[in-house]
Amino acid sequence: MSILKFQTPAGNALSIAAEQLLLAGYAGRNRADVEAHILEMRRLGVPVPAELPVFYRAMPCLLTQAGSVDVVGLDTRPEVEFVLLSWNGRRYVTVGNDQFDLAVERHGWGEKSKNLCQKIVAGTAWPVDEVILHWDRLVLELWSNDELLQQGCLDMLLEPDRLLERARCQASFDTGGILLFSGTIPALRPPGADMRNFCMKLRDPVLGREIVSQFVLCDISGSCSRRDVVVPA
Repeated sequence: MSILKFQTPAGNALSIAAEQLLLAGYAGRNRADVEAHILEMRRLGVPVPAELPVFYRAMPCLLTQAGSVDVVGLDTRPEVEFVLLSWNGRRYVTVGNDQFDLAVERHGWGEKSKNLCQKIVAGTAWPVDEVILHWDRLVLELWSNDELLQQGCLDMLLEPDRLLERARCQASFDTGGILLFSGTIPALRPPGADMRNFCMKLRDPVLGREIVSQFVLCDISGSCSRRDVVVPA
């Protein structure tokens, strides 16, 4: 179990005991969005599951809100996603990074690759009912320094109710104590081999606000020590 803390726009403090972690994949809203992600993964040498979308279970202890994400080796990829959670019967959304091990995923071991990397989530969460009427206009972004790696509106992904329903059907999903990652959007460009600093965002152009979280990749196999980790300003 991981204890995660969030602030809301109203100033409320949420404390979530995350007992389960579920990661969606290939969860595009229409066939064109799904095909774009399939093509992207095949170019990376990753086999595509037979049933889509797919839901991977991951260890809740991988969840973090620190400024660094531990990985084993640097053949790994970040993926920006929206994240659904519940607190006191109300649904919230934040932004997260579903980091995965590319070397392992190329062997078709998707669930194992997901469980080799930490999953960072931001420290701010919005009530879903505040944004649901303009949900499709929310924007996900992933940056490395000044380079934009991913960007897309949430109309590219399954909306919350459909995503939750698919998760319940395919993965016996129960909203209590579970964080659900949405699946990602296609990449604009791949991250460079030397990229370590990242910034993920969930932007709301209607209400003029954004959730931002910055992190550094830390390779625990030897190329990074805790003293070397500096979170970008």
